[in-house]
Amino acid sequence: MKSFLIKNFDDIPTNIQDLSLVFGLFDGVHKGHQGLINYSYKNSKNKKIGVLTFDKALKETSCSLMSLEDKKTELSKLPIDYLFILVCDENLKRMSHETFLNLVLKKLKPSTIFCGSDFRFGYKALGDVAYLKEHFSNVNVFDFVEDDDGNKISSRSIKDLISNGEIEKANNYLTRPFQIDGKVVSGLHNGHDLGFPTANISPDINYVLPKNGVYFTKIELENKKIIAVTNIGVHPSISKLDKPIIEAHIIGENEDLYNKNVKLYIYKKERDEINFKNLEELKKQIQSDKENCIEYFSKSDLHK
Repeated sequence: MKSFLIKNFDDIPTNIQDLSLVFGLFDGVHKGHQGLINYSYKNSKNKKIGVLTFDKALKETSCSLMSLEDKKTELSKLPIDYLFILVCDENLKRMSHETFLNLVLKKLKPSTIFCGSDFRFGYKALGDVAYLKEHFSNVNVFDFVEDDDGNKISSRSIKDLISNGEIEKANNYLTRPFQIDGKVVSGLHNGHDLGFPTANISPDINYVLPKNGVYFTKIELENKKIIAVTNIGVHPSISKLDKPIIEAHIIGENEDLYNKNVKLYIYKKERDEINFKNLEELKKQIQSDKENCIEYFSKSDLHK
């Protein structure tokens, strides 16, 4: 897969022949996105597959399922020849759908376009499938992939699952554990004082955060994965915070992770965050969480 980072419209390649262009943000590269890309591959009659996407969401307030680098990694596993990444600046955010079509789509000269049935583009999302069909003769529309309840699998629905703490269901639709990349930063050292030192992880981007609670996770550092009990929340029992933080207690390792970049993979929500009456109750519960985490990861190869 060859990638193009398009910072201005002169960066758009114009010499690719017989291009099947797949259009979307692809945040999460979940089952629905995989279904669209595989559909385009099966219906492109040996043409080159190109994916047109954005480096981030067009709305500043939007939280994300993945970083751009992780998006590129997951897309590279699919039958894609070219990846066109548009840098989302103020000019692009305010660009009309007519201008976008002329300056971007027509320059790529796709022989076929593939997109979802509800796809929108351009300022105020005024561009849609009907508009594409007015200007391109071969627009193929992929409906959607259904979840277990017969509803559309979408980035929004997966974000809602994560926000509600339904991590295992979200992971099923993502086809992998939900991942947060970040740097280990200095914390309040409450975990160390309790006898359960933690790594305080500051996310690299504005990820959607799971519901406050305790999760069974793995931390990856330099291609090594270590199991950890991770609390996401405001730890109400001691020094309650104004907003949630991510604190991972690594099991069986004493490595100093301070100031290092790590990947946190979240597998299962064990329980809600609780306000304990005293520190002894809290320590007892953390020990129980730790034992349950070890048991969880020891049971199945699915969690490796």
